[in-house]
Amino acid sequence: MKKSAPTPKRRPFLFLIQLLAIVTTFFALFLFYQTQILPPRIFVLFTIFYLLLLALFVTLSRRFILLVILLFLQIFLNLVAIFLSLKYNDYFAQIGQHDNYTEKYSLITSVDSEFAKNPTGSLSKIGLLQSDPYQEYVQQFLTNEKSPRSSKEKNPRTGLLAQNINQQDLLQFDNLLSLTSALIHQASLPAPDQKVKTIFLGRPYLDSLKENNQEVFAKLYVLQEVDLSVSPKIIETTKNSSLDTPFTVYLSGIDNRDHTMPYAARSDVNLIMVVNPDKRKILILNTPRDFYVPLAMNGQKDKLTHAGLYGVNESIRTLENFYQIKINYYARINFDAFASIIDQIGGIDVTIPYTVNTYHGGRHYAPGSYHLNGDEALDFARERVSISWAGGDRERGRNQEKILSAVIKKLQTDAHILSKFDQIFASLAKNLQTNFTGHDLKYLVQKQLTKMVDWRTELIDVDGRADITSTFTYPEPKHFVWHPYPESVERAKSKLKAYLE
Repeated sequence: MKKSAPTPKRRPFLFLIQLLAIVTTFFALFLFYQTQILPPRIFVLFTIFYLLLLALFVTLSRRFILLVILLFLQIFLNLVAIFLSLKYNDYFAQIGQHDNYTEKYSLITSVDSEFAKNPTGSLSKIGLLQSDPYQEYVQQFLTNEKSPRSSKEKNPRTGLLAQNINQQDLLQFDNLLSLTSALIHQASLPAPDQKVKTIFLGRPYLDSLKENNQEVFAKLYVLQEVDLSVSPKIIETTKNSSLDTPFTVYLSGIDNRDHTMPYAARSDVNLIMVVNPDKRKILILNTPRDFYVPLAMNGQKDKLTHAGLYGVNESIRTLENFYQIKINYYARINFDAFASIIDQIGGIDVTIPYTVNTYHGGRHYAPGSYHLNGDEALDFARERVSISWAGGDRERGRNQEKILSAVIKKLQTDAHILSKFDQIFASLAKNLQTNFTGHDLKYLVQKQLTKMVDWRTELIDVDGRADITSTFTYPEPKHFVWHPYPESVERAKSKLKAYLE
């Protein structure tokens, strides 16, 4: 009995199902190709096999019921493949995308000034920080100048800032000390043209003042806060010709916890990673935030973390000059992502070998093993004062590596992580900035999935001598720094060179 053969009435329905199977198949293959999970040759073989399977189903017209079941099965698999491919492609499309930038600025006066008590009158003589990477935008905003990159419509001036301000009323200062001194110590300034009623300062610098000079910060009074819309700064690196040859990556953890990625921000974690694909080796060099190094922009000595206050490019150039290498890629992550991801994976297990009292969060840890949530892990990773006897900033770098290893271990061993991947990736994408393209990252994933070769990772750091001295950003009061040991730096340079060969 041949009841299963398609009847004339069934043929339109069968044709529709076959057409749907063909369309979804080709669409699924197209999206799967975009994922770049498979190398081109393997993808071609996979495509041929899948199309032959489809052709077989389409031509099996003598058994109607079986054919319909198989076609529906293929359509279902195609839809699953389409969904997963779209998700996969979307993940990589989101990475590092921060098109809309808003930099926070404050109009500030001295807390003891008449202007603080009665904020009326002219805003003549506004002090600006000359090394502010958004200096051009600041001047255009204050003077109401039009620019193709920053218009008054995007940055409306209100309150005190709504009045007319002339270019000659904007005074430039070399560093934060000279800028704040011109505001606070009016009577001691010999030149009348250097006396200012207010200063206009970006949030990163104001936050740094709060941490580094409480005495000066307490004498400041914020008159008005504004959000300045700016175009993203181009972060410059020397791109590598191929990801199949050794390349370098600057990994920066910025001191920022409001889900933003400002161009200028202190870099509290400074890692240089060298990836050698041929040897399947990775070198990670940790440079302490307090390392006393020449800034690329002027050769003046400062803490490495302060280089970030003048923009990501300054951090990159400073490290390139210091180690005599070229940095090919960068990845910046803020502290929000750090804590959020750890919470989303259910915390991490860390062994703390000594007593730690954290400045942030006020937490106490005796020696032992701990299960840490996001905030706890972040506070531990940021601590350096209570472990100064163990190396302070250097030991903090080692603890950060310990936290990172614990996160990687949790991701590798916990099967429930997959159910939270969407949330984890959303936090990462929002709090990560990089010049790796989606194509670059897909290619790296493809290589790993096709070869599945273990990578050998080597962690090194540089050492130095502790001191209290002046820095370019904050000449006074003097700050804690590490004077690099030349032999330690030379060993690091030799390691970098060896991995790049």
